[in-house]
Amino acid sequence: MKNRDQVKLAIIGCGGIAGAHLSGYESLLEAGYEKFRLPAVCDTNRENAEAFAQRIEQASGQRPAAFASVEDMLKNSQIDAADICVPHAFHHTAAIPCLREGINVMIEKPGGITVKAGKKIMAAAEGSGAIVATAEQVRRTKGARVMQWAINEKRMIGEPRFFTMEVMSHDEFAWDEYKFAWRGLKLLGGGGMLLDAGAHFADMMLHVFGPVAEVSCDMRTFYTPTLDGPAGLGKQPLDVEDTWLATLRFESGLMGHWSWSREAYGHKVRTGVYYGAEGSLQDRQEWMHPFQFGADLMLKDGTEIPYEQLEEQYMATLSEPQAQRLFPLGLDDAITHECWDFVEAVAEGRPPEVDGEAALQAKALCYASYESNLAGKPIRPADVKSGKVNAYQQPIDEYWGI
Repeated sequence: MKNRDQVKLAIIGCGGIAGAHLSGYESLLEAGYEKFRLPAVCDTNRENAEAFAQRIEQASGQRPAAFASVEDMLKNSQIDAADICVPHAFHHTAAIPCLREGINVMIEKPGGITVKAGKKIMAAAEGSGAIVATAEQVRRTKGARVMQWAINEKRMIGEPRFFTMEVMSHDEFAWDEYKFAWRGLKLLGGGGMLLDAGAHFADMMLHVFGPVAEVSCDMRTFYTPTLDGPAGLGKQPLDVEDTWLATLRFESGLMGHWSWSREAYGHKVRTGVYYGAEGSLQDRQEWMHPFQFGADLMLKDGTEIPYEQLEEQYMATLSEPQAQRLFPLGLDDAITHECWDFVEAVAEGRPPEVDGEAALQAKALCYASYESNLAGKPIRPADVKSGKVNAYQQPIDEYWGI
């Protein structure tokens, strides 16, 4: 990988999450960061692509070319890197042609709809030497960085023992909108929220607490409206989970309870507490982005330390270069940070902070839950990652020819 003075970057997929990525690039431009430009955008929806092109022209003064296919973009533009923000089923079909041409990619989590798709992406990268980065913003938030420090470096709760993360409520999704419709079908999303948002949870658990030995999971789908399936799938019932209860057993001995439902009527439950030998941390996050907003510490003698004090202590430990690397340009937005890190990795020819292997590990943990529910027994994420266990994923791989 060679160093580059200015990275020529394309955005592939100009829908929902891509808007947050584009906002990140706009923030970098506003801060005077000039290591990249955006000469191309790509989306099968021409209106979306043109809207992005207009935003980029307003932010940079240069209008990118808009393409309807990755193949057309690769033939008719000169780019070094691509930020891929398409639905899960199309991560591999967008990434692999780029990687084979030596074009570096950053892919939204989960980095391929199945483990097998993720491995094909990684194989394409190995063949060309290109970078695969994962658009995983949660561990880059200030709160998450503070908590990783508090748990693993300062050992503020002592040896971690167990945790519970439960979010139960009744939430109606707008299934008639494209951004929700594809998430309701296994063939397009791979699963429901356990894989979609759960990829963030899985990544943070692995990042902070280490490998998971086995997973036991039971899940249900209580609400099955008929969806207008995108990508030519036609009308069919929603077929992904809306409720699950899982137990994670870590190699360290840590135990974790992870549950979620959007079909819980009546009382709401929003709890995230991590217990150790010396105290506990109560997560301020009410979703599946652990520690995004930090956590409050309570020691076993009853002493309470609010997150703000922990953050102040952590920031005081950082040198100026460290602070600039972790929170570049003084910008306080984790998606902007992931965009910056990707550009820097491509420009400097270095690995990204969160790579494709990290995405593969988080995805294997999520899919171990699906495989456990299907098999009716505990499943080892290592067996899912190796391909030894893939019964839940097999129909997806067969449908897409993965």
